[in-house]
Amino acid sequence: MTEKFDIAVIGAGPAGSMAAWSAALTGRRVCLLERKENAGVPVRCGEGIGAKGLAVSVKVKPEWIKSTVTKSVMVSPSGIRVKIANVDESYILDRERMDGDLVKEAVSAGVKYFNSSPVLSICHRENGYECSGPSGSVTASIVILADGVESRLARFGGWDTSLALSDVECCAFTRVFSPLIEQDTCVFYTGSSVAPGGYAWVFPRGAGEANVGLGVIGSRSEAGLAVKKLKEFLDREFPGTRFGEIHSGGVPVKKWVRPLAKDGIMLVGDAARQVNCISGAGIGYALFAGKLCGRIAGEAVKGDMIDYDHLKEYEKIWKKTYGKQQNRSFALKEFVINHADDRFLDRVANALCRENPEKMNYMRVFARAFAHNPILLFKAFKLFG
Repeated sequence: MTEKFDIAVIGAGPAGSMAAWSAALTGRRVCLLERKENAGVPVRCGEGIGAKGLAVSVKVKPEWIKSTVTKSVMVSPSGIRVKIANVDESYILDRERMDGDLVKEAVSAGVKYFNSSPVLSICHRENGYECSGPSGSVTASIVILADGVESRLARFGGWDTSLALSDVECCAFTRVFSPLIEQDTCVFYTGSSVAPGGYAWVFPRGAGEANVGLGVIGSRSEAGLAVKKLKEFLDREFPGTRFGEIHSGGVPVKKWVRPLAKDGIMLVGDAARQVNCISGAGIGYALFAGKLCGRIAGEAVKGDMIDYDHLKEYEKIWKKTYGKQQNRSFALKEFVINHADDRFLDRVANALCRENPEKMNYMRVFARAFAHNPILLFKAFKLFG
């Protein structure tokens, strides 16, 4: 790799692939670099996304959808179950398939794809940025960093990539195979004994299979705790059941990074901390931000010149759209971490468990939780309304 491109995208997850694809559609010369051999493997994600959130950014392929979810159950620390039947249609995706297809779409649009090509450093040169690693280097006028929550490359652009312990969820994931799995229902478990400062989830993938995982807030975690808690959860909820390999990783739960673009470097996806802070969901944000980021990067290339001011449009548009939504989710997360202990969660669940599931939705749950805090109630309404 010793080539010159208009735009180099680092990281071939949903955000990176969408950015590369979108940039290529503007007619620019684009490359996509992925450190792993296969994008999206292993899957470290619950794979859940709202149908509307997915369709906003990309045409959905039926083969991406493992199951369709129309209901959910929230389980309190003492085991009180709140059934929610009024849920917007959501999907559990085959991320491995979807991520691979997004890379193929990018390549079909003209993107040059380099797998097994980690980038270890970015240096500013007279003719752009040199992105270097063990496989060689590429030079590009604009660099889009989509290298995930572990991103360190942003430091070369002057960003502080560190995360406070209270702003990261330590997560463990696996696949479970059991006849006990409810095929159209996502189940969420709360409580300090289940996942301190977080929750556990069961997301059905069809045919008696589910994604099962949990997240522990970093400020209440320690080495190996998420994996230990996941094994305890599996023993309790799915005794004697077969499950796959356990993977672990971090999910950022903080406000998105500012600025999103600096000189000729742009951040997107988990690297930009573009994640719903209350749920940890990031696929929808990643697809939208990647598509937006790539288009604006392509528009900024004007022959041999780069309109760096135009790159600021990326942040302006994000701030007006999903950025506001994410900031509201951060405020709700802060309240939950600091005030929603087990007694609080049981009290809310006890007040809701006897209501008609068909009239229950997420907004009603949060309205009960934030009934005495008008500001948070307003943010919850804007987030879930």
